[in-house]
Amino acid sequence: VKRPVLFCFKTGGIPTDTAFMRKAFALIAKGLIEKEQLLQKEPTRYPYSKALQHGINMFLAASQRAGSQVAVKYPDEAAFLAYFITRPIEEWFDTWESGVVEQLHLQEEPFYAYDAFAYQKAGNAYVPSSDCYEFLETQDSDIMNGTDERILYEKIIALSQEDYCRVRKYIIEHPIITLEDRRTMALELADDPMAKDAFQFAYEEITEESYRCPRCGWTMVQGKYGYICHSTHCTDTLPELTDEMKLDSSAGDLYRLKKGVMRYFAAPGKLELEIAAFCEKKKLCWELWPQMDRYDVEIRFSDGDIWEIDAKAYRNPIALRTKIQNDGGFPSGDYARGYFVIPNEYTVNQRNYTAIINRVLKDQKNVECVTLRALKTAIAKNVVVKNVVVKNAIVKTVIVKNAIVKTAIAKVVIAKNATVKIAIVKYESSVQNTELF
Repeated sequence: VKRPVLFCFKTGGIPTDTAFMRKAFALIAKGLIEKEQLLQKEPTRYPYSKALQHGINMFLAASQRAGSQVAVKYPDEAAFLAYFITRPIEEWFDTWESGVVEQLHLQEEPFYAYDAFAYQKAGNAYVPSSDCYEFLETQDSDIMNGTDERILYEKIIALSQEDYCRVRKYIIEHPIITLEDRRTMALELADDPMAKDAFQFAYEEITEESYRCPRCGWTMVQGKYGYICHSTHCTDTLPELTDEMKLDSSAGDLYRLKKGVMRYFAAPGKLELEIAAFCEKKKLCWELWPQMDRYDVEIRFSDGDIWEIDAKAYRNPIALRTKIQNDGGFPSGDYARGYFVIPNEYTVNQRNYTAIINRVLKDQKNVECVTLRALKTAIAKNVVVKNVVVKNAIVKTVIVKNAIVKTAIAKVVIAKNATVKIAIVKYESSVQNTELF
């Protein structure tokens, strides 16, 4: 006989609901990333993560309460990871009693639609996936604390606007650098120790055999079932790797962005720079990361209208929706239009992507989620419209001025003609008077 299931049920005295499950997955995601970081620092030591163990315990406890025996079958970290971590999240609930997932509305949670949180690299080593990083980015700051991307953000947000833009743009444009590059940039930032520290923190030495990813420019390493990059998009569209792409790290003089930094800063940053380049092509005024990153790109049109842009690189629309809701929507400000912008390829397999986001933006009438292609179209149309308005205004001004000039000329001509006529009349009159004498 199956137990009745409630929307919120108890697990060891703790209510299990969507918030409980969300935290469990957030801790698992954070723990996987912590393990990878610990393994890089101390390769010969087992990378134990309290966050991962806490998240696993929460999931197993909830599973047991939901009628699953996975806690008995996979009681320790190694067994849990071997069974669950390379599976799509939806499959983690296969052994739960019928109805629990539906009553908890877990299908509506961001984590539910994600693919595997990690790939098996070799033996018991796992590499966190881009889905793992993406999900973690949607979580509250207390969960994000301690991650590379959070630490770097706290470092660069303390810089001046000029140094902030300089460091961030360099990071976006240079996913891999040489030792010489590192020294050169460090010297250029020597007068600002905080900027230099932020720059150096963003990179780590490349210590394993890898290729330069032809898609994103980061490193691509061999996993158990193929090559692994920071994003599954890279591996899904991977062309044939060549010897020219292979990186020689034997000399210890190559560095790459830390994975969290690549994922959080460089990936959406490429989108930001492309928007800026398009504005430059259209001869528009633009600014990157204005007001200390309140927005990603600010666009100013000829009539003074301002558009604010926030570029997003979330492949899962539910994750982006959650992130936007957690942030309270699009940042307020004195702008005519606000846009969340996503890469064009995100809608290839999810045509309703922008519709999912725009449903939660309905209360912000001048804000919309669009693809990069749609944004470029909107900018181009707005430029044309405003150019027409300006030209019409110029034409009207010219017409008015011409009318004024013509009127003035006509008045002068009339006045001169009248003067001439009066003079003629006076002359003729004087002539006649002279003849009388």
